[in-house]
Amino acid sequence: MNSELRQAENLTLNERRLLKRHGRSVLAIMAMHTLLCLVYYRMGAFLVSAETGLFLLAGVWVSMLAYLLLLASGLTLRFKDPSLSLPLILYCIVVFAVSGYYVDEFRLSVVTLFFAILLLVSFQLSGKVMVGVAILSSAAYAIMLWLALDDRWVQLSFSVEALQWLVFSMIGVSFAITGGGINRLKKDLAEKNRELAKGLEQVREMAIRDDLTGLFNRRHLLEILDRQKALADRKRVPFSLCYVDLDHFKLINDHFGHEWGDRVLRRFSQVVLADMRDGDYFGRLGGEEFLLILPQSTEQGALQVAERLRKRWSQEAFAQEGGPATVSLSVGVAGYRDNESIEDVLNRADKGLYKAKTSGRNQSQVA
Repeated sequence: MNSELRQAENLTLNERRLLKRHGRSVLAIMAMHTLLCLVYYRMGAFLVSAETGLFLLAGVWVSMLAYLLLLASGLTLRFKDPSLSLPLILYCIVVFAVSGYYVDEFRLSVVTLFFAILLLVSFQLSGKVMVGVAILSSAAYAIMLWLALDDRWVQLSFSVEALQWLVFSMIGVSFAITGGGINRLKKDLAEKNRELAKGLEQVREMAIRDDLTGLFNRRHLLEILDRQKALADRKRVPFSLCYVDLDHFKLINDHFGHEWGDRVLRRFSQVVLADMRDGDYFGRLGGEEFLLILPQSTEQGALQVAERLRKRWSQEAFAQEGGPATVSLSVGVAGYRDNESIEDVLNRADKGLYKAKTSGRNQSQVA
């Protein structure tokens, strides 16, 4: 059950993990874009001076590194979109439009990398936003193209450039529509995984809880004892048990009915839980028998806890509600000894309980 729960939790979205992948993808795409621009500059196809080119390149990478550091800091996790996908894609529209302006016959190959960024942000942006981004990028391409034609009309073919703009716009819209579908699928999957994790948690709670009292059941108490034993053997951390039994419980069922017996069990559970320390464990072994596990407690400390619990429970009365006047309890206490088995420590606690019962009940005893 625990392994299945962990698998379900792993399927749910982990924003930090996604941010790392997102940052690495953006870094790779921008590095490819930079490399492509440098290749075209070496070929003489990137029509910009060395000073202007270095200035533009430095601006791109300073802003990109600032973006990556912001993601790595975790400050964006408080936002609805921790990856800042919308600011990122708007920034990339400017970057690709500027780089496309300085490249003529190779323009489309430079701006094609924009679609990789567009696909990346589609995992975060809704379909409507994606369509808006596609329209905006198409308009930016048109403005960039108009400026390039106005500046270098002789070197450019209007019909070829217009056809490339049309291709760019159609691909952009297609990516936007596809990306919107991806975003919807991602949200549906995330919601189903959350429901699965929640369902498994509920199943796990049902598996480890007692139906009547809501306390831990015997099976889970034994699992807790195994963990406490491992911790005690490895790090010498003590723990003790209080084996609790409500006295003359059968008489309550016989004289007042099983409904009253159930009410007493539930009331007792509430009383114990209200006075427990954080880190202690309390559960029902079955019938009117309960087990209190006290980590980092010695046998004497557990005996004091048992006595405090016994006195507190003695203050509960049920006569005014038509039930028994009071219900006493007996407790057997045992502290874990080095390398003994769980069965042995439970047997010693049970012997302490037997000693309390045979000594007159309504008391706590160490075997």
